[in-house]
Amino acid sequence: MAKASRVMYSIANFFTWIILLLAIAGIVLSALVMANVLTNEQLGGLNFGLPALIICIVVFLVSWITIAMVRKAKQKGSSKGWDVWFLLCGIFGGNIFYLLGAIFGLIAKE
Repeated sequence: MAKASRVMYSIANFFTWIILLLAIAGIVLSALVMANVLTNEQLGGLNFGLPALIICIVVFLVSWITIAMVRKAKQKGSSKGWDVWFLLCGIFGGNIFYLLGAIFGLIAKE
């Protein structure tokens, strides 16, 4: 079960990296719109600007912290506290892979 937990965390981590890359793209596009290099009309009517920049920065930071936490939780001998934390993250964040990884980690015998 511990191996299954690490696999689920790896899959969740992959999707978190995708979210992180999308946040970086949003930061770049917002900066370009704010610098008047691009307009929102050129981006298909999407509204990039200061609110989008703030949201993308927050998403970037949360994703980066989550990736670091997953690396710690995947280590052999890590505490069950990480699994409880990711159980809550999976429930409230809606990520099934965090939820499954946490459940497998909690029932794993070490």
